[in-house]
Amino acid sequence: MGVISHIDLDRVGTVYRLRSFRIASVLRIGVVAMMVAAMVIGTRRCEWPRQIVWIVLYALATLVTLLLAFARFRGPISTCPSGLVVFTVLDIVMLTGFQLLSTDGIYPLLVMTLLPILLGLDVRARRAAVLLVFALAGFAIAVLEDPDMVRVIGWPNSIFRFMVYAFLCGTAYVVVRIEDRRAHSVASLSALREELLAQTMTASEVLQRRVSEAIHDGPLQDILAVRQELVELDTTLPGDDRVGRALAALHTASKRLRQATFELHPAVLEQVGLGAAVEQLASFTTQRSGIEVRTDIDYPVRSANDPIVFGVVRELLSNVEKHSQARHASVTLRTTDEVCVLDVADDGVGVTSETMARRLGEGHIGLASHRARVDAAGGAFIFLDTPAGTHVCVELPLKQCRWTVGVDHAEPTVATATSE
Repeated sequence: MGVISHIDLDRVGTVYRLRSFRIASVLRIGVVAMMVAAMVIGTRRCEWPRQIVWIVLYALATLVTLLLAFARFRGPISTCPSGLVVFTVLDIVMLTGFQLLSTDGIYPLLVMTLLPILLGLDVRARRAAVLLVFALAGFAIAVLEDPDMVRVIGWPNSIFRFMVYAFLCGTAYVVVRIEDRRAHSVASLSALREELLAQTMTASEVLQRRVSEAIHDGPLQDILAVRQELVELDTTLPGDDRVGRALAALHTASKRLRQATFELHPAVLEQVGLGAAVEQLASFTTQRSGIEVRTDIDYPVRSANDPIVFGVVRELLSNVEKHSQARHASVTLRTTDEVCVLDVADDGVGVTSETMARRLGEGHIGLASHRARVDAAGGAFIFLDTPAGTHVCVELPLKQCRWTVGVDHAEPTVATATSE
């Protein structure tokens, strides 16, 4: 990829920011504990009341960050850069203020050395540089404003402590720079992976469309023509059982060819949408196999990843039909928080990791290839634990899709690989 799009970088940055926010929220618990220890060991009792108030405020802020980081609903503040800056500035203010509330407090000063660690979790180098400069300034103010520290230890020791702290801040900045470059690299690889997936999917769609059209316009039409000839023959030579059997066989063959053309390239996927295509696929599976396939579909959107989801459903229902020995199966398709969620379950013999490995070794790569496509599209393909049978959950992000109508058929075109 020549240029990384802002969309790819923001998406990867969101993942990194959430991870950093969670780590920092846990580390703040240790910082609060260190502040309590520093107050008890290294400060005067007359200063404890105001220090306790300060520590309690910081502890409450720590609790808020924990809730935002690990609650099911986090809101934008845990992944938005400005939201993270608020808590980082709070760290600088609270730790610097704690030192200013202490007289000759070497231990509160040591607690301030934890600031570069918290700031080193930032993934944007420029923002981290600004915050580290403020942290360094806060450390200098804490040393200079202490009426006893400079007088007791002298200027050389004070300057040495400042140099050590500056070294810690510089090291934290280097770490942030490395993480920032890493985020750019991951964004570049992610964009390249999605581009390759799009190219692969396009080539696969074109090939399947051609095969489907070749079957529809060739063998299927020949069978229908022969069947019509036999119908006319049956009217002229009634009572011949052989003609009736031939007609039944040709009817079955034409039906199977129609199903094959649908599964290769379903026109209903383009015309009506993924939900209707999955409904029809489940109906075909029930007709062929006798397995009752129930559907629960609430999918009123269009996504560039719809062909991937349809391919997964097709492969999973094929496995149910051929290998599961099930009597019932279910397909659930819905959208949740800009994510397509697919669940396919059956009450058959079940699939284990050993079974998957054996089938892969025997050359059955269908499910593995679909799983790789889901991973490449930024989704998840999970085998869930179930008392009986198999339960597969697939999640894929919803992506914008522009449908352009040509002369003969409509083709899906990915506008931009962006989440809506």
